[in-house]
Amino acid sequence: MPRKMPFRRLLLPTFLMMLSAPLLAQDCNSKTYASTPSDQFREHADGTVTDNKSKLTWMRCALGMQWQGGTCVGVAARYEWQEAGRYVKRMNADGGFAGHSDWRLPSLEELEGIVEHRCINPAINLDIFPATQPTGFWSSTLEEGYDKGAWLVYFLHGKRYMGNIVQEWKVRLVRDAR
Repeated sequence: MPRKMPFRRLLLPTFLMMLSAPLLAQDCNSKTYASTPSDQFREHADGTVTDNKSKLTWMRCALGMQWQGGTCVGVAARYEWQEAGRYVKRMNADGGFAGHSDWRLPSLEELEGIVEHRCINPAINLDIFPATQPTGFWSSTLEEGYDKGAWLVYFLHGKRYMGNIVQEWKVRLVRDAR
């Protein structure tokens, strides 16, 4: 006779599956001014966008996704922090992206600059950065005094967190506009 699995053993896997699926659609407070309004950005046909305020050019899609038909398609890749740096270096050496080979991980402050504070799930302007997942994105900023820590922005709500450099998170690249 097959052994019955206790109820509590079924409950935990079910709960974890629910957490991994998106529970809500993006929620924005329309009564609050946008911190990253679409007219702050100059869109380019090559899958990049320039922030007129910060003078930075961003990839519109996370690494692993492609710009097609005016949106990001595919699955965003996850990288350990050092692996992300190696990928960017290799990508730039192989010709870069959108005609430029000076892409880099954004600093924590730069990454926080694209947080849309009136929205959650994700806390970003989806017209400018479509298909952004409400998860963590690495910055280039290391934690002082802790050689295993680097900062990330969690786009579920736009808050900063220190991550262990061996954790895997998403990556969006930036370059200085010229």
